[in-house]
Amino acid sequence: MTSDTLYKLSPEQVAHFMQYGYVRVPECFSRDKAAAWTADVWTRLGFSPTDKATWKTECTHMPEHKEVHVKKFAPKAWSAICELLCGESRIAEDSGTWNDAFIVNLGTPEMEGKWPHPSELQGRHVDGDFFVHFLDSPEQGLLVIPVFSDI
Repeated sequence: MTSDTLYKLSPEQVAHFMQYGYVRVPECFSRDKAAAWTADVWTRLGFSPTDKATWKTECTHMPEHKEVHVKKFAPKAWSAICELLCGESRIAEDSGTWNDAFIVNLGTPEMEGKWPHPSELQGRHVDGDFFVHFLDSPEQGLLVIPVFSDI
């Protein structure tokens, strides 16, 4: 069985992706796997997970220390990615990995408990704002956002 057939998106998921440009694929990896992958985040940040007074930055872009191929870490996600991109052969080798260059958003004390519209938040960005966009840019195929903790 190839990775393309391990998991198939439902017709409803495909229709949702075609209409809205995104699809949610739940349970692509276990909470235990996510916990193992993120176990050293607080040490790397130098903050205490239980003492918000130590949280010195609202958002931190962490450097990469390790990476794993999506096919190995999250086969269900890999199958969905392959399906949306019309096959594994269409994915550049260096685009098939996830790493621990996490973007950690801890918020601020003044925003705790508030739910502003995203356009009201400071520091918003456009993914891929570091290169010139063209229709055939290889960086533009599909944005995958693995979520390693509750939001």
